Amino acid sequence: MKPWNITVLLTVTLVLVSGCVRTEEFNQRIAEDLPQEVQEVQNAVDMYRKEHNNVLPLKPPQGDTLYQKYILDLAKLEPYLSGAPSNSFQKGGNFVFVAVDPGDKPKVKVMDLRVTETLRKLQTRVQGYRDDHGTWPAGEKVGEGIYRLDFKKLDAEPVTIPSPYHSELSLPLLIDSDGTLHVDYRMDVVQILETLEKKPDSKSDLRKVLYADSLFVPAYSPPMHLKDGDPVLSKE
Repeated sequence: MKPWNITVLLTVTLVLVSGCVRTEEFNQRIAEDLPQEVQEVQNAVDMYRKEHNNVLPLKPPQGDTLYQKYILDLAKLEPYLSGAPSNSFQKGGNFVFVAVDPGDKPKVKVMDLRVTETLRKLQTRVQGYRDDHGTWPAGEKVGEGIYRLDFKKLDAEPVTIPSPYHSELSLPLLIDSDGTLHVDYRMDVVQILETLEKKPDSKSDLRKVLYADSLFVPAYSPPMHLKDGDPVLSKE
């Protein structure tokens, strides 16, 4: 995916803020509404697949990253739902519903559009820097072709993303050698791995451990694998 063409999955009106902001409204919707809505969409997906030879009700791919490829088309699920979920974009919410592990037993999860909007706005500044300087605003190398986003080069205050997995964590942003922005979920992975009796093997994509017991996919995360016991980043 070209860095200046990060797809806005859907147009949302949001404010780009410096630092990490978590709202009570966000937490309340997660706790009260979202789990039930995810289950309702899961039931609808299961019924749809049963009647359509196991085909998933997907939109055309909205981008090259993992979770942009498997966005559920709620319009196709209308016969199986009482209405669009209140937290969905269609109802003014902040989430799109996606499928993970699209095989025999695909699971429904959600992706937060506020992350999409934050990266979209930053991507514009990143591309402007590239146009002016001929290089990307990359800092310390943290993986093969992956770097920290250098906000000093952008003359901007650092922006982080609230972790959907651990409320105390604020996740830094990354940039790859093509100029595409990502979110660094390694701190989340480390905490989750500490709770697992059986660790994933070196070939396993660690993004799966993030959503295994969560409603949320790690939006815009590059692939991660274990190396010498630590999560290592690589390009998609």
